[in-house]
Amino acid sequence: MEPADDAFAAPEPGYGARLAAIRAAAAADGVAVVVDLHGALVDLRFDRWALNRSPGELAGVIRRLAAEAGADALRQGRELLGDLLPDEPGTAARPDRPPEPDDDSLVPATWATWS
Repeated sequence: MEPADDAFAAPEPGYGARLAAIRAAAAADGVAVVVDLHGALVDLRFDRWALNRSPGELAGVIRRLAAEAGADALRQGRELLGDLLPDEPGTAARPDRPPEPDDDSLVPATWATWS
């Protein structure tokens, strides 16, 4: 196999299972959350005293902790995939989209339906 072909080879088996197994946790103020790679809650626990908070306060704590844990889960996923991802988000080529036109190539177009 040529070195250039390595970049397009399928990742080693097990990436899907390893990504699906990623979990990240965060806890504070009597609340503990665990999220998956997508940021979905997979576990939520409360100390008894945390339930004395108003529903709005409790929801805010849960959202904050889920966001913290979600960022950690994404970091874990990025570390797992390593060289398969670009260094900066948004720099990967998007084969499902045409390249963005530059300002000089924009030409007005009219779409019409003829009967």
